[in-house]
Amino acid sequence: MRADVLFTDYDVDPGESVAAVDRDARLEMLRAQAARCRTAAHLDLHRACTLLPLDRELAPVVFARALLRTLGQALGKRLVIHRPGSDEVSFDERWLLRVIERLESGDTDSFTFLLSRRIPHEYRRSVAFLVHGLVTPPAVGHSSATSGT
Repeated sequence: MRADVLFTDYDVDPGESVAAVDRDARLEMLRAQAARCRTAAHLDLHRACTLLPLDRELAPVVFARALLRTLGQALGKRLVIHRPGSDEVSFDERWLLRVIERLESGDTDSFTFLLSRRIPHEYRRSVAFLVHGLVTPPAVGHSSATSGT
């Protein structure tokens, strides 16, 4: 299956971003992206990493959606993401926010620890790649196939 078939159904607005000023805004953005992914077709985690478009402007949203669509596969269970506006915060939401925050702050030891506590070894590299793409969009001319998958 081609990347444009997998990712053009996203209707990505270049103004959308998962990079938020505060934790609450980021949580709401992730929830909104998760809501858009709920009806999307199944997507294999390893395959998703090789098919992501590398448009730097759209990368954070596309990587977030790919992560949210595939993270359940890595966790071995459905990810619990509440609807936008919910007062409750699930364990999965807290964990995901913490993973993103640790990577953004440069705390790679905590980032690695958080991934290793919940993600089986065979999926860690792909999940790390998607989180990296969400936080730091890929450089132009840099192929996703050589970016850690």
